[in-house]
Order: sequence, then structure tokens, then C-alpha cells
Amino acid sequence: MPGLAEESHPSGGHAVSSSTAHATVIPLRGNLRAPHPAASGCSDRKAGTQSERDVAAFWEQVYTQQGRTLADTATADAHRITSATIGLLIEGARADGVIDDEQAQYLSALTIEAVRAPDFL
Repeated sequence: MPGLAEESHPSGGHAVSSSTAHATVIPLRGNLRAPHPAASGCSDRKAGTQSERDVAAFWEQVYTQQGRTLADTATADAHRITSATIGLLIEGARADGVIDDEQAQYLSALTIEAVRAPDFL
């Protein structure tokens, strides 16, 4: 059975490599719970921490490889909706005992960064 990435890719190829040998790693250092730039009164969307900018660059690379960009408002909105939905799936897995609270908290922090990524491009 093909993976979701293969099923959803328009050309039928793999959108995301299934090999872990050369997988890109999202930088996870830094404060994953930093306030949104707008919440702190910062008008510069690119003013995030280096970690936030690195995460944003990672997601932008994923999208540009598919001929899209998070600079496009519709693409950024779809990305945010999808990332937030993954957060709901994580919470459901936690509620069902599939993952523990610590794992859910870690994965939820990653989805928060994914949701916020377009703000730091």
C-alpha cells in the first residue's frame, strides 16, 4: 500500500522521501513556545528567532520543491489548516493512549512551529 505522500503527489511520485538515510532534519533547538511576533507588538514578520526562521526555511523548501511557496497567502493558509489538523490528530492519539503526554507535548510543539512557519519567511 503506497504512503500518503505518494498518493497525494500530483505526478504519482513520492512527495517525501521514505528513506531515512538522507532525511532532512528540522532544527529543534530553541524555544518552541516563543510568542507570535504580532503578540509582542513586533511588526516585522521576519523578526523571529533563528530557530523559527530555520523551521520556516525548512517548510518553504518543502513547498518550493513542489512548485509552491508559503509566501502565497492561499498556500500559507492551507499549510496552517493542515498543520493545525495534525495537532488535533496528535491530541486524539494522546486521548486514546496511543502516545503519552510527553510525546504529545513534543509533537504538538512541532505542529505549532509548522503553523507559524509562514510568519517567519
